[in-house]
Amino acid sequence: MPNGSLNELLHRKTEYPDVAWPLRFRILHEIALGVNYLHNMNPPLLHHDLKTQNILLDNEFHVKIADFGLSKWRMMSLSQSRGSKSSPEGGTIIYMPPENYEPGQKTRASVKHDIYSYAVITWEVLSRRQPFEEVTNPLQIMYSVSQGRRPDTNEETLPLDIPHRPLMISLIERGWAQNPDERPSFLKCLIELEPIMGTFEEITFLEAVIQLKKTKLQSTSSAVHSCDKKQMESPLNIPVNHSPQEESCGSSQLYKSSSPGTSRAQSVPESKDFLPVKPQDCSSVNLDHCRVKHSWDNTVSAFQRATLCDHRTTLCSAAVISPLVAEGNSEHLQPGIAQQWIQSKREDIVSQMTEACLNQSLDALLSRDLLMKEDYELISTKPTRTSKVRQLLDTTDIQGEEFAKIIVQKLKDNKQMGLHPYPEILTTSRSLSLNFPQNKIF
Repeated sequence: MPNGSLNELLHRKTEYPDVAWPLRFRILHEIALGVNYLHNMNPPLLHHDLKTQNILLDNEFHVKIADFGLSKWRMMSLSQSRGSKSSPEGGTIIYMPPENYEPGQKTRASVKHDIYSYAVITWEVLSRRQPFEEVTNPLQIMYSVSQGRRPDTNEETLPLDIPHRPLMISLIERGWAQNPDERPSFLKCLIELEPIMGTFEEITFLEAVIQLKKTKLQSTSSAVHSCDKKQMESPLNIPVNHSPQEESCGSSQLYKSSSPGTSRAQSVPESKDFLPVKPQDCSSVNLDHCRVKHSWDNTVSAFQRATLCDHRTTLCSAAVISPLVAEGNSEHLQPGIAQQWIQSKREDIVSQMTEACLNQSLDALLSRDLLMKEDYELISTKPTRTSKVRQLLDTTDIQGEEFAKIIVQKLKDNKQMGLHPYPEILTTSRSLSLNFPQNKIF
């Protein structure tokens, strides 16, 4: 979806520093409308995996409820068969009601599961915090919730400036009640939300959307065209590997150099994926010498000019966008190239990543100690391939660039052709030098 998930909107605070209240309430209202529609189908469709990662946002930030891998078609009048073995209902721990923690417990499939998840989502939307963010062990969360503990609703967590705060807290607390029978239906939620929605003028929704788009554009532009200057004043030496087919962004249109004196340095072949670049655009990147010495100012200047090249495939931009670590500074640009590529290709990866590629990715991440056992089990226990891939990509957003690089490499190794072009991922050596390998264009 053009604007990702609700999880990204709430927790990428650098990209979205402010989300207006009218839009937050519209999102909550549309979630309730969607789930209420599902519950009123015949037979009812129960989602049972509602979470902010599964609430997608279109170009105008309208809600699309996704990932029905854990949905259950159920006749409300029928219980689960007592003769069959019970299995976990699934879902993510922090959005799962306590009555579903025990797989062996024989319970009737109920709409009360989704209303519990909705209450947690409502708290998350109003607070812009992760529920139980201070707890790292899922078992601790399960124990606390089974004992009646819930996320705080005090003034520090849910500020007093929240519109209709008492009504919303009441709705949240009833929604995540320990006793499922005390939780309201989605129809009841809608009856309470309708008057609240009537207090916002239609123009406020439009203004909120425009402001978000403007902020996102400014954030993206800033991330691409600026670098952190802290402790980066020392010069950076970049040795270049000499090979018959070195790649350069210094030529005018990225085809073979016509200079008769250059026998060792050559540019990449002409490709339709590259944008034409004037000679002066990348003139500061000179690969005719064995070592290129850049001051920080020159690096920033080269970066700004190199953005005219396609950053997904050219080493000129990739070399500067990738973390150039100066002595005494280990700060990385976030998110990295691999993370950005995965975020932009998210839905394509979900539809095209094979089961074999998924398993290889998990094995590689485990072998490098990049994936916690709890996260592995959370991914591997998902019932469908698409839900497993979505959970893996959700984990990638949190774990960072090295995690993302493994996934990109496995997708390339498994020749997932529909995801071309792949990003050029350069590694930074401990000696503070960058090697330019013989890269192929995909």
